[in-house]
Amino acid sequence: MNIEIANKLLQLRKEKGLSQEQLAQKLGISRQAVSKWERAEASPDTDNLIELAKLYDISLDELLLHEPTKKIIDDKEDKDYVHVGFDGIHVKEKEGDEVHVSWDGIHANENDGHIVDVSKEGIFIDGEKKDLIHHNLENKKYSFPFSAVIFSLFLIYAVITNEWDPIWIVLLSIPTFDSLMSAIHKRKFSKFAYPLLCTIMYLWIGIYNGYWHPGWVIYLSVPCYYSVAHYLDHRKTS
Repeated sequence: MNIEIANKLLQLRKEKGLSQEQLAQKLGISRQAVSKWERAEASPDTDNLIELAKLYDISLDELLLHEPTKKIIDDKEDKDYVHVGFDGIHVKEKEGDEVHVSWDGIHANENDGHIVDVSKEGIFIDGEKKDLIHHNLENKKYSFPFSAVIFSLFLIYAVITNEWDPIWIVLLSIPTFDSLMSAIHKRKFSKFAYPLLCTIMYLWIGIYNGYWHPGWVIYLSVPCYYSVAHYLDHRKTS
């Protein structure tokens, strides 16, 4: 596909406020297909072009770039894209990896197809929701600004080294710390978000060592942890 058309598809999707996954769901295709269109590695077929034109409320002529359009990514395909602003942090590497940190949460796309979403709805890995323990932050008894410190250190390190990905994983330590403080305050082991800790470890060994399989077995320890935690909590109250 022509790189200009790929850029146009990327521009239209962002103007519509859609993620690659959301657009894929509307078209009934895979997120990887959308990603390939926007990297000029593949072209939409006729049916998808028609659906895209309808979705963006433009003609096929406009969609196929028969008029000039402003590019929103760097003209050089081999250059990383980094944007830091009030809308958040947006990083796209030339290999295809994407990380978006905003007020809505964290969204990461790996070029091998793995997707991680962290938001108020929970943690989703490749579309599968991971169980979390939700916390009421109003009753926290600690005052150390852990969230601000971690986020500041993340920004400082990333700006200095230009290594945004996958160091963003450290941001997941923020809700993990919150759950730990909640567990300590309430003196209940079961209040600790152990699945989130497993997710951090799973992402770390998966991204750095490539052990997505059999790394997932770490989640098998979740029921074991909560079995022991509930037993200990029950003993304390009995």
